[in-house]
Order: sequence, then structure tokens, then C-alpha cells
Amino acid sequence: MSIAEHVKSLQQHLAQYGLYQVPADADREGSEVFKICFLNKYEMQRWQELREKEREQRDEHSI
Repeated sequence: MSIAEHVKSLQQHLAQYGLYQVPADADREGSEVFKICFLNKYEMQRWQELREKEREQRDEHSI
């Protein structure tokens, strides 16, 4: 998975919980800042498990 794909996937996942990207113009000082969400290995593992379950459910429904 490319970085762009991973970022898009994270954005979609976080949007489920009402978390959205901070607009670039939110920084009033005029300098650009990267805002990054760090997830620990347990969160990443759980997220991966949930994605796999969703895929399995989608595959079952498409049969």
C-alpha cells in the first residue's frame, strides 16, 4: 500500500468516528504544519482486524 493510499484509508477510518483532517488555513500564523495522528501497534492491529472482518462480510454478501 502506498503512503497516499494508507493516508486515504486512515482518513476514511477516522471519519467513521467524526475525526476529520484539519484545514490548512486553520494555522493562523501562516506557516504550514503537518498534523499527524500516531497510532500505537495495538490500535493498528485492531484496525487491521476490523478491516479484514469488513472485507469478509462484504465478500459473504456479494456471493
